Amino acid sequence: MFSRNTTRAGAVSRRTRGRTVVLAAALMVAALPAGTAAAGGSSTITVRPGESIQAAVDRASSGDTIKIAPGTYQEAVCVVGKGLKIIGSGPNTTLITWPEWGAQAPLPEVTSNACLEAHERSDAEGNPTTLSDDVSGIFFLDPDSPVTVAKLGTRNHPASGIAAWGADGVTVTATSGIAHERYGVVAADSTNITIAGNVERGLDRGAPWYSGTGGISVGDSDGANARITANYVEGYNLGIFFRESRGAKIAGNKLTGNCVGVLVFDDAQTEVPDTTRQVQGGDVTLTANASIANNRYCIAGRDGMQRVSGVGMSITNADSVRVVGNRITDNQVTIPAGEAPINYPAGGLVLVSFAPPPGTLPPGVTGPGLVENVEVKSNKILDNDPLDVWVTRAIPGTLLQEAGPGITFRNNKCRVSDPAEICAR
Repeated sequence: MFSRNTTRAGAVSRRTRGRTVVLAAALMVAALPAGTAAAGGSSTITVRPGESIQAAVDRASSGDTIKIAPGTYQEAVCVVGKGLKIIGSGPNTTLITWPEWGAQAPLPEVTSNACLEAHERSDAEGNPTTLSDDVSGIFFLDPDSPVTVAKLGTRNHPASGIAAWGADGVTVTATSGIAHERYGVVAADSTNITIAGNVERGLDRGAPWYSGTGGISVGDSDGANARITANYVEGYNLGIFFRESRGAKIAGNKLTGNCVGVLVFDDAQTEVPDTTRQVQGGDVTLTANASIANNRYCIAGRDGMQRVSGVGMSITNADSVRVVGNRITDNQVTIPAGEAPINYPAGGLVLVSFAPPPGTLPPGVTGPGLVENVEVKSNKILDNDPLDVWVTRAIPGTLLQEAGPGITFRNNKCRVSDPAEICAR
């Protein structure tokens, strides 16, 4: 079904042993069970068109590499408890796809597995009566060693393109994703994360799906140590979504055509693997990003009550955030005919504190903190509508609250702000 190249330790020299010994050693290696590397080594499995990536994953051991030849593979790959490298031949030549679906085509039925069930348990926005909306292109669940995905494309999965949950070491580079409903790339409840050089494009399928939640996301990760760099995201609700996580550098990304370019967000509790934890979101540096013309209109939130458009970057309820040297321009509110006005603050850069809606916090769970200790320096924040910069304040009849301490602005280029004196600094 597929060929594999095994890295062998301890090769026997013809000069020091005899021809008979060499032949015996070769026969011993040949006799190893499929999927087993020679002593101390890892293996490489090559998958070709018409063969199964899932079958290769099932046969592989932690530390192995799966190389996928050019071609299109209609699969949803579930990797449980293993750290693997899954490498394609290029983001536009090795494609992992799912059938077309939407208003005119229902989601294909699927057979249950651990990845689908884990996603179903944690996804409060999914349909609880089916697993067909819980399908990801590649899903790593609780790997026992680092995982890598590179040089491949994912298309059309109703959950995420590439997902890793419960991993220590996640590297996703040089991939492309199109038309996923939740995330293009997501690492959750994970540490030591690198997401770099990927291209993600959302697809608006109309009601009730609209477009995907986020192009790239890190969530529920305390001590994430994340590096999110040099990615391109367009057409999602959120370009980059750093939620309920701590520790990241987000640098050199381009976000355009989303509803919100970058959202650093702290809510009340985790989602993955469950809701038993709270991670104080923040400790993030945003630098050298371009967040331009994120003008889509989104119906968002678990209850579908939020209307969002025209946000370049939002820091919401998070702390210890540096916003330095970014270009945040031309983000403008766009409201389609017949749709409700926005009810989430819009602008180039918005710093937001809000209280959870009454009755939404479980007993004993405290709400998120205020937005606080945010340094905004040397950014170009221009031509955004209605404002270049907005800083939260308590507004009667809303959930908005005052900002916390430690918010500073220095050497930014901006014209219109609230409070007005910010752009004079």
